[in-house]
Amino acid sequence: MPEDTFSLASAHLQNERPIWVRLPRDLHAPCHLAVVLDGELYRGGVEALATIDRLDRTQRIGPTLFAFVSHHSEAARWRECPCHPPFAAFLHAELLPALAARYHAVHANRQRALIGLSYTGLAAAFAALQPENEFTRVVAQSGSFWWHDGWLSDHVPPAPAARPPAFYLEVGRKETADRVEHRPDVIQRISQIEGVQRFHAALRTAGYASAYSEYPGGHDFDGWRQSLPRALAWALPPFGH
Repeated sequence: MPEDTFSLASAHLQNERPIWVRLPRDLHAPCHLAVVLDGELYRGGVEALATIDRLDRTQRIGPTLFAFVSHHSEAARWRECPCHPPFAAFLHAELLPALAARYHAVHANRQRALIGLSYTGLAAAFAALQPENEFTRVVAQSGSFWWHDGWLSDHVPPAPAARPPAFYLEVGRKETADRVEHRPDVIQRISQIEGVQRFHAALRTAGYASAYSEYPGGHDFDGWRQSLPRALAWALPPFGH
């Protein structure tokens, strides 16, 4: 499928980053929209483009415009991903309007999915829980819900009456390490798997639809690559399903 690339400056984040867009076959027909955070990681280590092409060819997903969002830099990723309101504002108030202005297909989406892994899985979930949210489905692969001792699990708002987002949470069975020092100021006190399970339970208690899945692996590209087809098939089903 053809691709497009543009650069997006953010007033909320005070930086600029590339956006890589995989276009659907017909830009004037209805389609899904998938915003994929950690664009570099998904396009590189996870090999998402090959997976998407295969799912599209076999019609396991519906027509979809994929926007891969750069994390800008390692420093920006550490700052912007852990439940950072300006990053959520960037997605809702800057990225979505920019996509709508460039691509007619964005005006007629069936599903709007927000996808991330590890720290950006946390960022995706936080953004979708904001009052201004326009995403209908969230995929968090090994989301870092351990952050701040599970802070987001304790601050899930009640599901809105009108079209609350649905969540697909997955984690590797080997992600059992706790008391991990990622940086001197970022301490993981609970395991990845415990953090994801707690967030899943909190979502369901608050009235959201939440699917939980475990894959036989760890916190790495191999696990995410193998589980991505199932997650995308859930988020972006063929039309009529």
